[in-house]
Amino acid sequence: MEDLENATFSSYLNVSSTKFPLISFDNESCDVISENYPTRNPVFLTAAYTMYGVIIVLALLGNVFVCYIVMQSPRMRTVTNYFIMNLAVGDILITVMCIPFTSVPVMLQFWPFGSFMCTFVNYSATLSVFVSAYTLVAISIDKWMLIMYPLKPRISKRSATCIIASVWIFAGITVLPTAIFSVTFQPQGPTLDEAAYRRCNK
Repeated sequence: MEDLENATFSSYLNVSSTKFPLISFDNESCDVISENYPTRNPVFLTAAYTMYGVIIVLALLGNVFVCYIVMQSPRMRTVTNYFIMNLAVGDILITVMCIPFTSVPVMLQFWPFGSFMCTFVNYSATLSVFVSAYTLVAISIDKWMLIMYPLKPRISKRSATCIIASVWIFAGITVLPTAIFSVTFQPQGPTLDEAAYRRCNK
């Protein structure tokens, strides 16, 4: 029975080593080998960083341009466009706080930014998603009222501003659990340096 268990365990280690070349098992020590991991390939890293960079630049330019047009042109300052500008602000927040801080750990295979940034980045990214969702709800309600009650006055610009502020406040309260439970942790398994291989719980 003991021989069978040893054989099974040895087979498991061999299979694990084959499927996951990042970890090398030895009788005396457990070492982490990163050279064979796909994200360590220079070609892969260059392509990934280039792709993320293009996405960030295009997202920032597009959404900042939307905000600029709405704010600069009096004719564009409508209730609907205020809501659309709020969507653009939410997308800018995603671009700044989500894409860079999630792409780097994917490349490095650990979280290098510390515990505070783990909490702040996760909270900001989740906040932007909820802001976009609640803004879409506000747009839907505005359009529904326009169709159902065409003779009634539309939402004023001041009311739209108050609604947008309420969206941010309500979204900020809704995603508070993300800030509470987002922490860095040390995954179970062989590592060379405990601090260097910490992860951010999302």
